[in-house]
Amino acid sequence: MVKNIKKLKKFGRALKSLRNEKGLTQPELASVSGVTTSIVNDLENGIRTAGSKTVNKIAKGLELNDQDRFRLLLNSLELSKRDFVIPDFENYPPELINFLPFILSKFGITPELIKDVDLHTKQKGAIEITTKQNTKLNLEIKLSQR
Repeated sequence: MVKNIKKLKKFGRALKSLRNEKGLTQPELASVSGVTTSIVNDLENGIRTAGSKTVNKIAKGLELNDQDRFRLLLNSLELSKRDFVIPDFENYPPELINFLPFILSKFGITPELIKDVDLHTKQKGAIEITTKQNTKLNLEIKLSQR
């Protein structure tokens, strides 16, 4: 339980840092994200978790690029008790995005071990994850109909 509290606090500090970088107050972030100020406050203070849809709204309110939004969502999924999928990456096959947290956990890769995420925009369905130890994990899912 203590480990989870530490992760909640770390997520909160990261969210607060992103908000401060954008020069937004909590009410301003809540307003542009379409969530309540209490949700932003509670997340930043490590009091609660939020579903991936809520975190995705906040990431969009922060105007994060796809890679940073993806990383924030991966971190929130690790804390969530109910979500296992990452919403709203229209340019990527949902099968790839939603299967990714499962694949990463099988390789022992947690969000805090990720240094970089490259969502290959020119090669649909391909993702390259680089860990802090500079290990690279390349994934590509191709869908075919029979």
